Amino acid sequence: MRFVFLSLLFVFSINHFNAQITDDSLKCKEMNEITIMGPNSKLLPGSGMVINELTLAKINQPDINKVLRMIPGVNIRDEEGFGLRPNIGLRGTPVNRCTKITLMEDGVLIAPAPYADPSAYYFPTFARMQGVEVLKGSSQIKYGPYTIGGAVNLLSTAIPYTFKGLIQGSYGSFGTNQQHIWIGDSQKQFDYVFEVNRIASNGFKQLDGGGNTGFDRRDFMGKVRWHSLAEAKIQQALTFKFVRSEEIGNETYLGLTFDDFQENPLRRYSGTQKDILNMNHSLFTLSHAINLTSTLKVNTTAYLGNTFRDWARAYSFGGQSINAILSDPNTNALGYGIMTGQTDGDIIYRSAARNYYSRGIQTQMTKDFRTGRLGNVNHKLQIGGRYHEDQADRYGTQSTYSMTNSLMIMKTSGISGNQENQIRNARSASGFLSYELGLKKWKVNPGLRYEYIELDFQNYGISDAARIGKDLQRGQNFLSVWIPGATLFYEINNGMNAFAGVHKGFSPPGMPSVNSSTGQAIEETALNYELGYHYNSDKLNIQAVGFYSDYANILGSDNISGGGAGTGDLFNAGRALIHGVEFSLDYDFTPLKSNLTLTFPIRVAYTYTNARFKETFVNGGGDWGSGQINTDDFIPFITPHQGMVSIGIENHQFNVTIGARYLGLTRTKPGQDEIIVPESNENYAQVNAIEAYTIFDLSANYYISQMWTVYSTINNFTNNQNIVANLPQGYRPSMPIAVNVGVKVNL
Repeated sequence: MRFVFLSLLFVFSINHFNAQITDDSLKCKEMNEITIMGPNSKLLPGSGMVINELTLAKINQPDINKVLRMIPGVNIRDEEGFGLRPNIGLRGTPVNRCTKITLMEDGVLIAPAPYADPSAYYFPTFARMQGVEVLKGSSQIKYGPYTIGGAVNLLSTAIPYTFKGLIQGSYGSFGTNQQHIWIGDSQKQFDYVFEVNRIASNGFKQLDGGGNTGFDRRDFMGKVRWHSLAEAKIQQALTFKFVRSEEIGNETYLGLTFDDFQENPLRRYSGTQKDILNMNHSLFTLSHAINLTSTLKVNTTAYLGNTFRDWARAYSFGGQSINAILSDPNTNALGYGIMTGQTDGDIIYRSAARNYYSRGIQTQMTKDFRTGRLGNVNHKLQIGGRYHEDQADRYGTQSTYSMTNSLMIMKTSGISGNQENQIRNARSASGFLSYELGLKKWKVNPGLRYEYIELDFQNYGISDAARIGKDLQRGQNFLSVWIPGATLFYEINNGMNAFAGVHKGFSPPGMPSVNSSTGQAIEETALNYELGYHYNSDKLNIQAVGFYSDYANILGSDNISGGGAGTGDLFNAGRALIHGVEFSLDYDFTPLKSNLTLTFPIRVAYTYTNARFKETFVNGGGDWGSGQINTDDFIPFITPHQGMVSIGIENHQFNVTIGARYLGLTRTKPGQDEIIVPESNENYAQVNAIEAYTIFDLSANYYISQMWTVYSTINNFTNNQNIVANLPQGYRPSMPIAVNVGVKVNL
């Protein structure tokens, strides 16, 4: 009854998490798309940043990883080179599969099962996006459930004000190609946009014996909107959106030994020739926006999502685990020989079919008003609620292949569910209250969020494919948490302001334990502080922020993608402290005495992060390995120093942008002892860090006319061949130098 009561209370109260239609009049052709930062991010009482359509058009990057490195406070681990399955963290949260950030598209939760199974194995195709917002600090408690690091909101193609469209095509290295078309219009009462996007590649990895190592991803998106007449007393709009995405990827988890990486960093072993990812995703949303008065707005969205993902890949060779082979290929010579196709033998092959379901309804009320004799006291009240359900149905199957003359031949086909057979369910009711009080140059913004969560885990075991329950193990967990926060904002002068914030951060504890040796995980909580400064003018924008996250309990995880065994378990790691500094600068330099109409835009982003455990404990395994972790050990995969610098030259006819992305030395294991980077094949198990590296990219656009644009990108134009990761299994390279040319036709 409590759950039903809370659900009704929050659903019929007024929204959590959606964003806001930013035009006060809500007139038909001036309605903005859903955002989480409002119309003017430069006046945000906290830290956040937007990469807009204009910037994306200049850099022509379909890889979300390259774009997000323009924003300080974002941690990323590269994996497959194209940014299809990014690993993103914010302010020191884990980078593995975006599990500890609130991930959205147009204000709607987009991770396949954000409560029950949050690893984002599906990530929206960034090539079809018109912008991205990153929000951190106390302001983002409205956008849970993950409120320690922050929120990322992808902005899909907006419905244009008048008839407009785009036809885009490109081709480049490794057969990488894109075809992108969208068309839209706003009429008297009906508006629309329809979009088709395909991006594909043969891949840059070189499979032993030959073969495609790339992918083919296709998206179709549409929005149809009805709105009231411009002269109507009450302005409102109803928007239906649908997305369909399909992908076939010849991708693997397996990297290389150090010696093999040194010989050819682009090599892919023969034992991965059958590795394949099959994925499709559907999302339907129905959004209603209404202005009840000139100062009272209500926005409501119902959503329904379904994702299927099956990533099938080699699991072991000759009875020897992949990690054992990578650690010591000489001792495990049989497994190494089979893995490389030089020796005949058996391969254990596992598929990991998973169906994800997500649905919910969210609504938000925004009320603006003034008080005081002169009307100089500004008030903004936001109340929101969301009811959400999601499920992950995991059905893994183990088969056996025989490596014969460098070819994998099916030996025994396993019974479905003989490797993993479980259902993970979650339900939540959440709500928030945010109040902003503005007087002269001051703003104070207290807020409160509430999460009630039910988690249900059903493990049927590997001998019950029909799920009759003969070996069923079941666990349930119920939790409720209050998440307060507050921000103080002071406008020093026009364009310059300072802010300070504090909020309690929260992350759900994952599935209830039924047989974990580490026991039941509890929720992850942290007390988060930030102190920041903004300067904004026509040509110069600066943001500097210091942050401090004091964890009462940080959670570890066990995922194959993060180097673990793949149980998906979370485990308690106790206290931790993560703090750092974020700095960004944008400057449009124009020579004072130049007859040329040239500008030189400069962008700088830098992040320093210090992430350490503050408690000694015996680790439960998984992504952080096993054994004792000591107080003041560094938390792995959180890079202390990272930065980006880009310099451009542009006028009305062309623009050229050169960017450098720097990632400092990164620890891959907990510890505080001497750094050991890869130097020989024998010390793989002892390696605890990856060396720093820098990647240089170039993008250029030439505007033939208002309608026609030709463009080119050269990614990694110095052909850096550094190791970018040692996960999931073995060393992985950056994408080598890649040239791409294309054309855009603006309708």
